Amino acid sequence: MATRITGISRDLIIHPGETIGDILIERGITQSELAARTGVTPAYVCNVISGKKNISAKFAFALEYALGVSKSFWINLQANYDAELLELNAPDTITDEERIARNRLKDVVKYLRELGKLPFKETIDESILSLRKTLQISNIANLKEIVPEGSLRMSTKSQIDPYVMGAWIRLCQIAGEQRNVKSEFDVEKIDILVEKAKQIMCARGESVQKALTELFNDYGIDFSIVRNFRGAPVQGYISKKNDGTYQMVLTIRGSYADIFWFSLFHELGHIANGDVTGSVSFIDYDENDDKEIGANNFASTRLIDPIAYSHFVNNGNYSLSAIKRFAETQNVRPYIIIGRLQHEKKLDYNRYNSEKTSYKWAMSAGQVK
Repeated sequence: MATRITGISRDLIIHPGETIGDILIERGITQSELAARTGVTPAYVCNVISGKKNISAKFAFALEYALGVSKSFWINLQANYDAELLELNAPDTITDEERIARNRLKDVVKYLRELGKLPFKETIDESILSLRKTLQISNIANLKEIVPEGSLRMSTKSQIDPYVMGAWIRLCQIAGEQRNVKSEFDVEKIDILVEKAKQIMCARGESVQKALTELFNDYGIDFSIVRNFRGAPVQGYISKKNDGTYQMVLTIRGSYADIFWFSLFHELGHIANGDVTGSVSFIDYDENDDKEIGANNFASTRLIDPIAYSHFVNNGNYSLSAIKRFAETQNVRPYIIIGRLQHEKKLDYNRYNSEKTSYKWAMSAGQVK
């Protein structure tokens, strides 16, 4: 008995012609008589019953009259047989490029296995077939085609693997298809959303991801955090859905909380500024691009009031106590001020790092902590 890696035995795949043969024996009808009833040759009937020919839609229609069994039964029987054959022969469709892609997707496979979305004990070819289903793509080598040139917000300092990037995008897209938000996004409520997000930042002992997901859901944004992988150096992904809502996905690449919150407000800036339309799902990461400059400006000014920050900087007191007092007036954590000062080289990068928070991916919960 031949069994393929799909788990289907060839001996268990029954051609629909065998069902016709069984009915003829049960009713005492000869193949020649069936040929006469259906208007085909006896040779045609013989070939169908022996599995050499398939049941066409026209023959299924004739069988409904000749045997009193609906045409849909025969059409579905043939379709199921064809599908089982395709499943049986699926390993034969695996290409060498898919095996190359699979080798590059080791971290993605490990992650999906830890989430229970892929089996642990599989051969390389078996895992390729599993990845096709999980990522909903007929050939995993085609993942590289999902990555539009010049349309990702990514770090230009890191090497990009198109297979990994494509897989990351598919994970984001699939996550967006599985969730719905309560109402459309209303840009007039952006100030309220910003202040509530900052309250979550300042709250203690609360799951940041859970709180942000619930908050953004109320304001028309499907928010989630997706694991980042080497080869996919992105901070965020945004898309606009047909129902007027948005999907926003962030990674915790870099881990520092000040980077996470700036990226969050940056992506929110793209939505508020109208940069994301139904035809644009990814945002360029080009510091000279007007949209990126606008999103950066949104993040900077919404996190810290620019006039108040100018006064703080001009005062020149960068002691930790002064930073904490100023952070409290801005309703942000001190690490936001520290990160800004470090970025502007007003502080050394190692100064006050003990005050900076890092987010880590909690695999057991599938969330950040």
